[in-house]
Amino acid sequence: YIAENARGDNLEKVKENALKAYDEANSIQLQPCNPIRLGLALNFSVFQYEVMKNHKKACEIADQSLQEALDKIDELEEDDFRDAKSIIELLKENLTLWKEEDDEDNAVE
Repeated sequence: YIAENARGDNLEKVKENALKAYDEANSIQLQPCNPIRLGLALNFSVFQYEVMKNHKKACEIADQSLQEALDKIDELEEDDFRDAKSIIELLKENLTLWKEEDDEDNAVE
């Protein structure tokens, strides 16, 4: 969230620190439907899209996390299912929005 408001040299430092933190968090082994893992994927994909301006990477992160979660969703207990489902819906919404924006950008070019 700091990276969304940082400017100039501070922005580059904040981006670098955020990437290190995301790499460290992503190294922790969690099940594909774990709400913490899904939330991390959601946040990291938004970071890539909004801060790093890497739309392709953002879509790859969201899509991969979404597919991995959907492959295992039937194995969840009811409580875990509800938590995972809400984050999965956000990942789907972002992917749809981002792909529409990219299609519009490509149509203009």
